[in-house]
Amino acid sequence: MSETPTSIRWETLTKKQFDAIDRESAVVFVTCSPLEVHGPHLPLGADCLEGEGLAERTLRFLPERHRTRTFLKLPFLWTACDGVPQPGTVAFRPSTTIRALEDVGRSLAAQGFCNVMVSNFHGSPRHFLAIETACDRTSRKHGIRMASIFSLMLSRLNVGGSELGDVLGHIPGVSKEDFAGDTHAGLVETSQLLALHPQWVDPGYSKLPRRTVDLWLEETGRPRPSAPRGRLASIPKMVAGFKAGLQFFCEETYSGAPAGASAEIGEQILDTLASRSAEAVAEILDGALSREQWHSPFWKLRHIFVNPVAVRFFNRLLQVPRTVG
Repeated sequence: MSETPTSIRWETLTKKQFDAIDRESAVVFVTCSPLEVHGPHLPLGADCLEGEGLAERTLRFLPERHRTRTFLKLPFLWTACDGVPQPGTVAFRPSTTIRALEDVGRSLAAQGFCNVMVSNFHGSPRHFLAIETACDRTSRKHGIRMASIFSLMLSRLNVGGSELGDVLGHIPGVSKEDFAGDTHAGLVETSQLLALHPQWVDPGYSKLPRRTVDLWLEETGRPRPSAPRGRLASIPKMVAGFKAGLQFFCEETYSGAPAGASAEIGEQILDTLASRSAEAVAEILDGALSREQWHSPFWKLRHIFVNPVAVRFFNRLLQVPRTVG
């Protein structure tokens, strides 16, 4: 296999360098993730950094036939919704995410770019469905290939939410049970940040106790939702799950067991996720994957999650703080 391709930071290009790019074959990556609180130990930009890390790692696993392409990386966008309701989080509406990415896609298409991959590492369905919506609209309107890497990954791994125990339990040194309730700034994200940017991880992570929504519900005597949070279920069950998670994160800043994290685990997590993402990206570039297959398992519910009227209704129903929704 030839040397792993690297992406070129868009903002570093001169006009002369930009004009030399074959825009039809080039692939543009942009990460769209929130700036939000990630426990007491991870940087506020964790999701942005992980999204960029996932995109960069995906290049390692692309087949030989795509390695001669030019890969460009736009600065990340932090227009995202449903961040942890804590000071430090900057929140947007799903409609803002959609419009921002539609504008990015429209501008790139007008310049002759045909391949745009949007990365992300924020597991809120409203956020990644907003990305999918923008990608789908742009692809159809402008005739380009614009897709959500995170959604492709969820589809390939056959998971419907942010708990990844079923697909990461094979990693040496951990078990499937270690990932139970690990949805935010826990074992998965702390390990990835230790692998990607250890200088920005507070060493106090190794002393943090395990905290999960279910543990908190038990401690506070609240009823436990009958459906797993973040997975496809009936609307009432999903609403109950999302409401429990929102209440939890009004008090807590992470869910999972960050103390068990390590850079070695992070490397294996990144490789596992990126290898499956690369399969789908390659098939899109080959034209072998139909547009209908570019989506997450939640795509069928997109109108419930990102329609502005539905967003306002569910924000009131869930009592979402205005700083978040």
